[in-house]
Amino acid sequence: MTETDVAEWLYERVGSGLPADADMGRIEKAVEAASLAFRREAIERLVQRGADACAAECPGCGGRLRAHMRRRARCVLTRCGLIRFRRDYGRCPVCGDYVYPADAALGLHGRASPSPIVQEICALESLSAPAARKARDVLRLTGLDIDPSVMHREARRQGEAARALRDRDAALAQTPAGVATLAASAIPGLPDRPFTLVIEIDAWNIRERDAWGQTAKLLAKGEKPERWHWVFTGTVFRLDQRGTTAAGRPVITERGYVATRKGLEALRLQVYAEALRRGLLQAAHVLVLADGAIWIWDLATDRFKGATQRVDLHHVQEHLWTLAADLHGKGTEAASEWVAPYLAWLTRRKEGGLDVLHGLESLRDAAQPLTTQQRAALQREIGYFNTHKDRMDYKSAKQLGQPVGSGAIESTCSQYQRRFKLAGQFWSIQGDEAFLALETLHRNERWHLLFPHDRD
Repeated sequence: MTETDVAEWLYERVGSGLPADADMGRIEKAVEAASLAFRREAIERLVQRGADACAAECPGCGGRLRAHMRRRARCVLTRCGLIRFRRDYGRCPVCGDYVYPADAALGLHGRASPSPIVQEICALESLSAPAARKARDVLRLTGLDIDPSVMHREARRQGEAARALRDRDAALAQTPAGVATLAASAIPGLPDRPFTLVIEIDAWNIRERDAWGQTAKLLAKGEKPERWHWVFTGTVFRLDQRGTTAAGRPVITERGYVATRKGLEALRLQVYAEALRRGLLQAAHVLVLADGAIWIWDLATDRFKGATQRVDLHHVQEHLWTLAADLHGKGTEAASEWVAPYLAWLTRRKEGGLDVLHGLESLRDAAQPLTTQQRAALQREIGYFNTHKDRMDYKSAKQLGQPVGSGAIESTCSQYQRRFKLAGQFWSIQGDEAFLALETLHRNERWHLLFPHDRD
């Protein structure tokens, strides 16, 4: 039977039952339903053929298995519904494990029924919304009636696998040989000419179920239960990957992502590993851009020695506007007139930050009277500018075409939060870390590491 024969058969079978005014949506669904049984049978037969051809070897060590049971049946939920096949079962004398070699070869989990394609559907759909909501969409789009608990469990399992891959890279980043391995896997197509690698870092809050059900007890003891915790986040890209759309909107064509709830040490290793994958060792210049958080600059100094450090211009301007409000009143003309020259110095002078610092110190030392609150505010900003004065060369940055604001990481944090800060949503640290790893793997275009069929 040729492809034309199959198409003609489907045409006749489906066409006889469709009304003449059927729209294309109904036509597609009818053809899909009519061919479902045949596709399911083809999958079942091909899976059985693959299982029969699978050698009786341990998937872990490759050792020869001792037969324990032959032709044991298994059901698998595929894109076309449930199929059934048989495979052999044996014990590895080296590992001591009882294994099904065919299950491993086919990409099946020992205790989960979904096929690799259905595993992928569960993982992808759960990244956009909770499984309870997405299960209905999956049924509507694919015809698969997957229980939300199954979908969530499968997505969580894939998240743990993504977490293991991420932690493997973090472990590599701790040894010279591992660093070389990560550097060798740098994104293909790095430019031949010198390039600048940009690293931006920030954090946002996620809500977790810690001390769940103990709120009243803790409050009675005078303790406030914590619910919000930091997710440390980073993004890495080359300067030449920045551009604008036809409408003038800033865009980054390709970049790497990092997000973790495991703390600063985990962030340090993950950002370093991602930077190595993005060409850190090949870069002529490295720029670390962030707000004024000290932990960020400690990380930058530790992992990216020699990198240019730049504090986000918008945050610096906010500090000056806050001080202007403290000295002259919020929203007043006097505040605007006072802050204007300082804002200009920041962007027009080579050492604008240092000039602002000197101006504030002169104001502090002048004879004009200041209230206690104003003097405290002034001293606070003097401390801020003294800490970051060497990170404020915005004039040179603009001449070099480098970013002066951390908009890329602000956008990154916002994108993650769309999934992880839904109304009424609580996480556990185990759950959010797994889903963060899964989301990050997807964003970093390494999805095929979990689902090799997507490499094709």
